[in-house]
Amino acid sequence: MIDKLQKVNTKKELFPPYLKNMLIKLSSISVISALIVSGFFGLHAGISVLFGSLTVVIGLIASTPIANRSKRTKKASTILMDALKAEGVKIVIIILSLWAVFNFYENKVPLAIVFGLAIAAIFSGIGLTKLDTKN
Repeated sequence: MIDKLQKVNTKKELFPPYLKNMLIKLSSISVISALIVSGFFGLHAGISVLFGSLTVVIGLIASTPIANRSKRTKKASTILMDALKAEGVKIVIIILSLWAVFNFYENKVPLAIVFGLAIAAIFSGIGLTKLDTKN
């Protein structure tokens, strides 16, 4: 199954290598943050941080193929429209994911969810501005 997904990704170039690296780093930072928060404030706070950051990761994964559709074109309007569509999809997915977390997770810690969301958003922005595109 994983081999098939890797072949599809390689063939269609859905996820560029720099984005894969950023997602791996973002996931690591999210887990480390959740462990630190759970050590200080309890298990449910740590899980809430993880859910908050997971919403951003899911939004990034869903919006990346949309943003990369215009990769081969030089037309500014196409690039801009695809970028705006990708951001719209990412925002909708984050909102729906947060709604699901707030409605279905009984022991949520709202401040920890917001902290996880903020950490993931900040580090995803930093990860995309500090690109090493040679990898």
